[in-house]
Amino acid sequence: MKKTIVFACSAVLLLMGTPDLGNAMTNTEIDKRLTQIQKIEADNAKKLEDNEKQKKELVARKTEETKSLEDIKKQIEDQGKRLNEIQEQISSTKETVRQTNDELQEAEERVESRDKLLKSRVRLMYTNGFVSYMEVLFESTSFSDFLDRYHALRSIVSQDKEILQSNKRDRLLVEQKKVKVEEQLAMVQVQYAEREKAQNEMMQKQKDKEVVIASLAREEEKTEQITEEQEEYARKLADEKSKLWAEKNKNNTKNKPTAVYSGGKLSWPLPGRSTISSGFVQRINPVTKKNESHKGIDIPAPAGTEIHAAAPGTVIIAQWVNGYGNTIVIDHGGGLQTWYGHARGLAASEGDYVKTGDVVSYVGSTGQSTGNHLHFEVRQNGVPVDPIPYVTK
Repeated sequence: MKKTIVFACSAVLLLMGTPDLGNAMTNTEIDKRLTQIQKIEADNAKKLEDNEKQKKELVARKTEETKSLEDIKKQIEDQGKRLNEIQEQISSTKETVRQTNDELQEAEERVESRDKLLKSRVRLMYTNGFVSYMEVLFESTSFSDFLDRYHALRSIVSQDKEILQSNKRDRLLVEQKKVKVEEQLAMVQVQYAEREKAQNEMMQKQKDKEVVIASLAREEEKTEQITEEQEEYARKLADEKSKLWAEKNKNNTKNKPTAVYSGGKLSWPLPGRSTISSGFVQRINPVTKKNESHKGIDIPAPAGTEIHAAAPGTVIIAQWVNGYGNTIVIDHGGGLQTWYGHARGLAASEGDYVKTGDVVSYVGSTGQSTGNHLHFEVRQNGVPVDPIPYVTK
């Protein structure tokens, strides 16, 4: 926001300092104004450099936060899968608990059945009177009868003992199993609660990340807006400088020629290099990855290849321009300008009058560029137009 305010103030100062070019100006006045513009351009270039640096930092942070967000989403998905697995364990354990309860009930029924048997024997003994085992044995009529009675009593005692032991085993086994299964159920329920809590925390982190990314995107949009405003600002500066240089040329006692474009074909800026890698089209910017209008044509060539003036005119910009890198802008009169961007080095200075074919700069990859090439623009009254109808190869 501060940069936007500073930029707006610079624009206001520029307009306040703009002389009335409808009146004749002396060369001294023109030079003074050109010096003012050059200072404004230098200050603005520094602001744009800082803005571009901030933009890169924002993009890097947004990329990092986006990657982190994707990791969080993956963790949430993994947590969800784990929750489903634990839920299945809970359902399975609950089923085991149910089965154990059924087994316990069956055991209780067995115990109850045995208890009834024992109780019926006790009632029988009570009804018939208590008879000791020894009395039964002593009432034997023979040794054989004694042995039969002995084995019968032994069987009864053994059966009673087995009934009691079975009751004890049934109750103990089922109770132990029930406790164990319920412990397992409690454990998986705790696991589920912990996983659910972790997932909720991850979902909150996701929301926080999305807020941060949205904030970074808004900041990035602000930097892009400043860049777009700067392009318009640079165009106004270029228009004013064009008029100033034209005025100075008229004042020049040496009668330095002034170009006035009146139609016809422009010369190809890179003789022998006819390949066009990107035309005057809507495209995805290879650097910013955003859909935008490509304002000129790209002509690939080795670094250092000479770039030639497409027509006679006055150099009105010979400096670094945001996005374009080292740039030459030639005013040809009649509202026509040609722009030569991404140069490795410049061979012309502001105010130079150049003829068709003069070397003005050298191919490079400065500014927003992914490789050595010339970005060539034609602007009519400040508006970029398709260069192809204007040039001849």
